[in-house]
Amino acid sequence: MVGVRALSDAERDELRRRARHEVGRVSERVRMILLSSKGYSVPEIAAIFDCGGATVRRWIERFDAEGIGGLLDRPRSGRPPKADAVARETIRQQLEGPPAAWGYLFGSWTIGTLTAHCRGHCGLAVSPSTMRRIVRGALGWRWNRPRHVLPDDPDAPAALDALRAALAAVPAEAAVLYEDECEVHLLPTLRATWMPRGRQMPVMTPGKNQKRALFGALEPATGRWLYLVTERKRATEFLAMLEMLIDQYGPRPLMVVLDNMSIHKARAVDRWLAAHPWVLLVWLPRYSGHRHNLVEKVWWRVKGWITANRLLPSIDALIQMVHDFFRSFTPELALQLAA
Repeated sequence: MVGVRALSDAERDELRRRARHEVGRVSERVRMILLSSKGYSVPEIAAIFDCGGATVRRWIERFDAEGIGGLLDRPRSGRPPKADAVARETIRQQLEGPPAAWGYLFGSWTIGTLTAHCRGHCGLAVSPSTMRRIVRGALGWRWNRPRHVLPDDPDAPAALDALRAALAAVPAEAAVLYEDECEVHLLPTLRATWMPRGRQMPVMTPGKNQKRALFGALEPATGRWLYLVTERKRATEFLAMLEMLIDQYGPRPLMVVLDNMSIHKARAVDRWLAAHPWVLLVWLPRYSGHRHNLVEKVWWRVKGWITANRLLPSIDALIQMVHDFFRSFTPELALQLAA
């Protein structure tokens, strides 16, 4: 059976990052490699992406030979750009450095400030229109909103080593699940979308916001998904989720991988675990649930499909759409998200 070679941890992390941030054909190629590394056959992957088996084999072979770079689009023939490679590299270096490093008071480059800076400090005289073509076309940069990031956990390597050791030692009959929580709000989630140039799309807001908590657990070995809708997000509701898991899995040992949220470490949870010794909670590194917890991808899809850029008539209507979404949430789709 044709399959991708064994991936290193660094390659797998980089592929997952690329799967989130790349678009179109490149994103599909990355996900093909991730699915192949999980044991999916070429015909199964071809069916998921609605393509031929030869296409899947070609990208597996190119990845094996060239690594992640082999999955990217290669240069195409056509008219050469006006700015040479040295000019493009100069502009890229300026974009990657903060304006404050040059003593400017503003915090972000614009086409105008970048053009003036390159002319005055780098000896690069290009017009604003050429600068825009280089930044957007040759360099592939986009004008977009940045995002907040959490600090790195200095104990992350030890926590990941402990997680790998726990996964390696788990009994064959045990079920391993990833668990997480989120909130869905009647106030619409704002996501990027297409809109006419020069006109920002309005999104109505409710007179009063309402919210519900969602608890979810994903079994990556099978794609099985379990969830619970609650009024609040406390240790009490978390224990209700754990009770649902043992009801569903019976007396089998359970290993639940989750983040370090305070409700997971409450005294009531400790007492419950003492009474249910076949349930083991394994902690992810701090501040890293968005990177390592597979359920985070489910929440992203839920909010993108249900609450993004639209106001629903009531919180009950929103929760009904959540239930409708998960009725069609197949194990195959869950495994695609977890790849």
